[in-house]
Amino acid sequence: MSVLARHAPHSLRTRLVLWVGLIMLVVLVAFTAVSYAILDRSLSGQIDRSLSERATQVIDSVEQGHRPRTRPRQRGEIHIPPPSTFASADTFVQVATLEGKLVRAPFESSSTRLPLGKSTRAAVGSGESTYQTVKTDNGSVRVYSTPLVVSEEVVGVLQVGRSIDFVELTLGQLRTLAALGLLVALALALVGVWKLVGGSLRPLERLTQTAESIGSFGDLSGRVTPPPTQDEVGRLAVTFNRMLSRLQASDVQLRETLETQRRFVADASHELRTPLTTIRGNSGMLRSVAEMTPEDREEAMDEIHQEAERMSRLVGQLLVLARADAGLVLRREPVELAPLTREAATQVSRLAPGRWIGVEEISPVTVMGDSDALRQVLLILLDNAIKYTPTDGTITVRLREQRDEARVTVSDTGIGIEPEHLPHVFERFYRADPARTAGGTGLGLSIAQWIAGQHGGRIEAESSPGRGSVFTVHLPKVPLVADETQPSTHQAPERRTQPGESPA
Repeated sequence: MSVLARHAPHSLRTRLVLWVGLIMLVVLVAFTAVSYAILDRSLSGQIDRSLSERATQVIDSVEQGHRPRTRPRQRGEIHIPPPSTFASADTFVQVATLEGKLVRAPFESSSTRLPLGKSTRAAVGSGESTYQTVKTDNGSVRVYSTPLVVSEEVVGVLQVGRSIDFVELTLGQLRTLAALGLLVALALALVGVWKLVGGSLRPLERLTQTAESIGSFGDLSGRVTPPPTQDEVGRLAVTFNRMLSRLQASDVQLRETLETQRRFVADASHELRTPLTTIRGNSGMLRSVAEMTPEDREEAMDEIHQEAERMSRLVGQLLVLARADAGLVLRREPVELAPLTREAATQVSRLAPGRWIGVEEISPVTVMGDSDALRQVLLILLDNAIKYTPTDGTITVRLREQRDEARVTVSDTGIGIEPEHLPHVFERFYRADPARTAGGTGLGLSIAQWIAGQHGGRIEAESSPGRGSVFTVHLPKVPLVADETQPSTHQAPERRTQPGESPA
């Protein structure tokens, strides 16, 4: 990502910095203006108070100097005491008549003359005092004009002025310093906010780059390094990494599922091709060969019937697995395994003449599950044992209670399974070797394992070549209930679909 793109005007970082800068500018300008106004008003108030106090001192001195006099005072004559008390380098005192005539008295500490306009004389004549700022040869002067009262009679205008050049100089310096300080503070704040926001948003930039990389290349293994601080951005980075982990796991699972489905369809097509070919060949032969012996015709019909039954079993098992992949839920209710095990062994023994099927160590155990599905598991394991056990072999069924689970064991003395093939016997359509096909579809053990998993259990296989195999079903027992009259809390919703009933 280029620098221009990363810091474009529409970027979050730039907008945040601009907004923070604007807010700080408004706050600093407002604070500076208020502070300047307060200081200006304070200094002006101090000068006005000092002028008023000086005028009061002059008026008091004039009155006190007039009282001892006994001869009549002529109009326009004002007797003023010596001015040494009121002299000051930056203070000007001036007395004039109401007509504006300056009284030549030693009140002037300099040659500066204070202006006295008609409006000021009119205001003073009516008994009011005024303040004004005027420009003189010596700079700016703040002037206080007030009536000069002697014996309760306004006899003139008393003006007290004071230079305010130092105030204006102070305020000017303050304005300069405030402007420079405002610019420096704003610049430092903007730089600090730029760095801070950049550091805080850096994980977002990495997150964006990671998302773009994933979108471009489809690699879900990329991760964002979360910042050390556990703020909102840090939590977002952690959440994004967790989302990527889940997406990666889902992607792997989806790929595996699709691959499994692809192999499943390919294997199903292959398994269906053989019986269909046989049926088509025999039916074509029956139609084309008119002079066929009864024996050959009967043999062709038997092959068609057997292959049709095999195809029917295969389709039924495929339907069960398809429902399992779609999320089939089996019903759950208390099931006693002992009679179920005996019934399954008895049913299979009728179909396997010449093989001894024994039932040993049958313990009364109850589990939560679907009785039909559990019977199908037993039939699949027994049918599998019959296929790979010679006619003089034995098959043994045991039901034992081990701690918190029930264990159903089906063992045989058949040809066994090679060690390299044993971990794959529960995979769909798996063939260990041509000798072990025995007319099966390769789906029975997959269905049995799925049913066991639906009941919270599992199936384990042990085998030695030439010595037989042992398949053990582990199922959790029903917990003991204190009050037998109360309905079981383990009752699950009624099953939506029944699995296929035919064994593998």
